[in-house]
Amino acid sequence: MTPDETIEQLAAWFEDRFAQLRSLADTLTSILNLDADGMLVLSSTARREMKSAASDFLQQHLVVDGCGLIFAHSSLGTKSGRLEWWVREDESRFARYSFGVVPGGDRYYNYEQHEWFIRAFEEGRSAAVGPFIDYLGVEVYIMTLTVPAVVEGQRVGAVGNDLQIDDLERALLPMLQQCETDLVVLSRHGNVLVSNTAEFLPGELVSDPRPGYRFVALPDVTDGIRVMVAG
Repeated sequence: MTPDETIEQLAAWFEDRFAQLRSLADTLTSILNLDADGMLVLSSTARREMKSAASDFLQQHLVVDGCGLIFAHSSLGTKSGRLEWWVREDESRFARYSFGVVPGGDRYYNYEQHEWFIRAFEEGRSAAVGPFIDYLGVEVYIMTLTVPAVVEGQRVGAVGNDLQIDDLERALLPMLQQCETDLVVLSRHGNVLVSNTAEFLPGELVSDPRPGYRFVALPDVTDGIRVMVAG
C-alpha cells in the first residue's frame, strides 16, 4: 500500500471516530433541557438514560476506554463541576467514575483548564489531545477526543471519550504496517501517537520533520493530527 493510500485510511478512521462521538453527543444532549434561567436540568431519569447511552457506546466501540459528558460550571450555575463519565471495567461491564469536582476538595479535578475542554466548550470545535497520563490513576498513556455539547442551541460543556494509546496502536498499527514507508502519526503538538517504526515512541515530541521526512495534515476535524512520512 502506498503512503497516500495509508494516510487516506488513517484520515477515514479518525473522521469516523469523531462522527461516532458527535452521534453520542447528540444522544446525550437530547436527554437534557434548560430551565427558565438557562440552567441545565439534570434529573435522575436523565442520568439513567445517559448511563444507558454511554454503556451502549462503550459496548459498541471496544477501542474506547471511557466516555461521557463534562459539564461547564456556568451551565450548572454552581462553582462545582460535574461529569457523567463511564469507564470500561471489562468487555461487558461499565461503571460511572466519581471525580473530585468541589474546589478545594480532595483531588480536585479542574477540568475546565484542560485543552480538550477549552477547545470543545469555549471554541466550539472538535479536539484531539494527548498522549498524556490518565487522570484516573492508571499509569497508561491516553488520548482524549471531545466535541461540543449543545442543548437548545446553548453550549453546556463537552462530550468526550478516552482512548488508551495501547488500544489506539492495536487499531492503527495493522493499517500502518501495510505500508513499507515509515509513517509516524503525530498530535497537533507534535507528540507521537503511533508509528510503524521503532525509531519513534509514543509521547515523543517531534516539532519539525526529521531529515528525509515530510508532514502531511489530516482533515481539520481531527484537530491538527498529522502524519510524518519518509521520503
